[in-house]
Amino acid sequence: MDLHRIGIKFFAGEGNSAALVDFIPVFHRWIQNKSLEQLLLIDVADYSHVERGPGTVLVAHEGNLSIDETGGRRGLAYYSKHELPGQLKDCLETVAVNALKACCLLEKGETVNTKISFPGNELQIFSNDRLLAPNTEETWSQLEPAIRGFLEKLYSGQDYSIERERDPGERFQVTVKVPEAVAVDTLLQRISNE
Repeated sequence: MDLHRIGIKFFAGEGNSAALVDFIPVFHRWIQNKSLEQLLLIDVADYSHVERGPGTVLVAHEGNLSIDETGGRRGLAYYSKHELPGQLKDCLETVAVNALKACCLLEKGETVNTKISFPGNELQIFSNDRLLAPNTEETWSQLEPAIRGFLEKLYSGQDYSIERERDPGERFQVTVKVPEAVAVDTLLQRISNE
């Protein structure tokens, strides 16, 4: 399956309760400082008024980053908007690298008054292309090998569990958990091609 409009969300740890609007100046600084040099950062959008929504969005040419509260849980999400090179496993790695670099920046103090952390032990992989990847068993059977290959590299042999969203009215997504926290910079090192 030639799927490129994919995303990943790394869930925030407990106690990350800063107001969504507090991330607006952080994201503006990232644009000014070109903090994520692999992305062409363009603008910031405030969706904090949308309950359980995309939160604060950092718009880039390649994709969008957000402090996302979809599903009632805060995390950092990144999804690609354009075709990515390579097979699906490679695309997942590219998307994860972009998200993990942002997680690392936020953890290292490029953040708001309240410390934010990402334990690295839970993530979601999702598709923003309902036409190409509807939420069906057939889609899962096509995507599963690439997702598992990506997870084997990301979690380096750790046991993980996958739970698939089964409601056909929802976008395709899987939630992945490992028993122990893994530092986001460790995850980044495992999959980064730099």
